[in-house]
Amino acid sequence: MSTEVTNVSSSLRGDAVWNSPPVKVRENPERLAWVVLIACFGVFMVLLITVPLTMRYFVQHATSPQSATLDPTQGTVLLYQPGATEPIAITELRKDVVEGSTIVAGDGPTQATLRLISENAADEALGSVQIYTGSRLQIPRMRSPMFELSSEPYQVQLKLEQGQARVFTNSGRQRPLSVEIVTPHGSIMLDTGSFQIAVTENQTDITVSSGSATLVKADQPKLAVTEGLRAWMTADTIANAPAPAAQNLLRNGNFSESMRDSWESYVIAQNVTPGKVNIMERDGRRVAYFVRQGEDNVPTEVGIRQAINRDVNVYDKLYLQLDTKLLFQSLPGAGYLSSEYPLRVEITYTDIYGKSGLTWGHGFYFRDPENENWQIVGGEKISPFNWYTYRSPNLMELLKDTRPARIDSIRIYASGWNYQSMVSEAYLVAE
Repeated sequence: MSTEVTNVSSSLRGDAVWNSPPVKVRENPERLAWVVLIACFGVFMVLLITVPLTMRYFVQHATSPQSATLDPTQGTVLLYQPGATEPIAITELRKDVVEGSTIVAGDGPTQATLRLISENAADEALGSVQIYTGSRLQIPRMRSPMFELSSEPYQVQLKLEQGQARVFTNSGRQRPLSVEIVTPHGSIMLDTGSFQIAVTENQTDITVSSGSATLVKADQPKLAVTEGLRAWMTADTIANAPAPAAQNLLRNGNFSESMRDSWESYVIAQNVTPGKVNIMERDGRRVAYFVRQGEDNVPTEVGIRQAINRDVNVYDKLYLQLDTKLLFQSLPGAGYLSSEYPLRVEITYTDIYGKSGLTWGHGFYFRDPENENWQIVGGEKISPFNWYTYRSPNLMELLKDTRPARIDSIRIYASGWNYQSMVSEAYLVAE
């Protein structure tokens, strides 16, 4: 009996002790107040530091999605919108190409231009991508900083799954443009410049026409590729070092340098308003812009020319490549002599027999001749207002009866009545 009472008493005493507040707290309310005050101050300091840092990080890194403009130039171009299983056939300019879209160029002769981010909703794009036959291009990311206070660049990530593309990048007035090209074999970081990229099942190749690029592949050293060089990467490796690109006989064909040391301009206009040529930036690239606005029904010509004076006997292949955009022509076709194009290129050369002063040329127009007797010779009709890439046949084979031994000069010009045209990325490549 006494034992049970004792145990119960002990239990009651234990509960009482357990439920009682600590003696020290009751005896030191000031201490409790100080603990609470210090804790609150600590929370305040944490908030004082973290909130501005969080806001600063948000202002610095927050982005908003942008849309691109797809401009079909030739052939069939298909657009897969985000989440869509069926494509849309693109036959005219489209300005609402968004992140997650996929562009597919058909198997026939096909070209299209994708204009990237524009600054301040302007029409002028900071970069562009020329897409060619058999190419498949995705747009995983296309962003601009949400706040002007941000120092981050415009961000574009493109995935070239297959085919060929030419990429032109330019920095805006407010911030640079950062472009990453992802392929099945790795990724390529592009600085400001122009680049040719080709993706096959086994390999990715890049040629840098201007600027620089960096090939990136996991667990391997990065490889920098600068102007006039090319490199490659496969699923397993990156090239040990860049190699020289094919020999380009033209100087400053992208008009990125001073014209004084490479091109000479000229004008033909007898007692009438002359045409003029200006160098400017359009669609993320440098262009030569030919324009004449004056009296109609009078012939004029304005152009640029370059002395080359290079032997080509050792080469088996010779190609001319350039990009052109036609904006206006008042003279239909190429005139009655097929000699007045809104844009034409002409090469002067000496053949293997020593005969000099020989020429080969190619012209571009978009207005059909109004007279059926005005035949087009040495030219082709292209769509207006779009960039078109022309690549000649192998001139060594085309001109085999007068095979070039020496390229003397080249000229690019506009002629006719009134005209507006552009040229960019001109190359005369010997292999």
